[in-house]
Amino acid sequence: MSGLKTYKKGEYLFKEGEKVTSIFLIQSGSVHVQFSRGKQKIEYYTASANMILGEHVMSGQPNYPASALAHSEVKAIELPIEALKLQLEGGSQISKALFKGMLEKVKHAMTDLKGARLERDSSPCPPEQTPKAFGVLYHAFMHKAENKNGKLSCDFRNLKVYGQRIFMESPKRLEQVASIFVKLKHAEFQMTKDENEPDAKEEIGILHFNDILILQEFFEYYQYYHFKPGKQDLLKADEQAMTVVYFFLKAAEGAEVDRVGMVRLDYTPVVEMLKYEAGLELKGDHFSLLEMKGLMAKRQSTDKGVYVQYEHAEWKRVFRVWTILRELQKWNDTGKIDMNDIWKPVKKVVHTGPICPACEAACDKEQKFCAACGHKLQAAA
Repeated sequence: MSGLKTYKKGEYLFKEGEKVTSIFLIQSGSVHVQFSRGKQKIEYYTASANMILGEHVMSGQPNYPASALAHSEVKAIELPIEALKLQLEGGSQISKALFKGMLEKVKHAMTDLKGARLERDSSPCPPEQTPKAFGVLYHAFMHKAENKNGKLSCDFRNLKVYGQRIFMESPKRLEQVASIFVKLKHAEFQMTKDENEPDAKEEIGILHFNDILILQEFFEYYQYYHFKPGKQDLLKADEQAMTVVYFFLKAAEGAEVDRVGMVRLDYTPVVEMLKYEAGLELKGDHFSLLEMKGLMAKRQSTDKGVYVQYEHAEWKRVFRVWTILRELQKWNDTGKIDMNDIWKPVKKVVHTGPICPACEAACDKEQKFCAACGHKLQAAA
């Protein structure tokens, strides 16, 4: 509903990725407009009295591309988007053309402003640069590589020089990107010595790729969702989703794949495997999580039991992408590629005693307040 609303300091008018329902006209106070890059919040600009938020939806964008956080007490008029569209459609052709022209001008200005803000991002491989970095490694490798004994191999020093001169990509970043694939066993480094300096330390001389298509899969997946509004969650690795898919793929080893690429599994053994190997009780919420991540599964009840059917090759492809996304997140968080930090499902300890109704943390019967969230616990009878 439209009308004047008041927002306290620290309260969101709307969040990045949410479906646009309203446009906001700020009457008083200030609002920080910010967008997410990994775990980092980057401030776009500060909106104040007489400024409008959410107007980009009028050009067809269905989701908010940034969050609006009240920096002080804010009074704003909320205008439902559908009602506003009806009013604009009833205007003259001249007013429509003027409005569209102003929207385009604002759109270009905001794009330039966002680019300027992102240039300040000091992450090793910020999201705006990720498709380029991985794409440069692929194209430079394919340009320089030779097929040796069934593997594509490339002089890594020449690759870095080519990537820097042609694409202006950092040699250090290219090396770190390549290290991700080496760590995940998709590629290998061959250490060599400089022939002109036999006493020098060995350095990376040759890069071998076992399957170059994995690199192509990743940067195409990343650029597709990165430039789609409201799809940022698909570029974040989720530990629980990875665990569920890992065990489904494990259970499907040796299973028959039908002519359209679907695999059909008995549901019960998968549930038992997740329970005893990961301490995870498989529920409908897990399938909802996978759907949000772009993976669909169909459960069927028959006289012989419950079966799960899914597209095996697509699940394998997305799982590989998730493992790379995890490495990318770790790299940006810590500033390095830890070659010893190999992902594997962590077994969740199942607590059989009382739990907090607010956060589900383990509690003792004698506790009056939850140690994790402070929630007041019901006194034991």
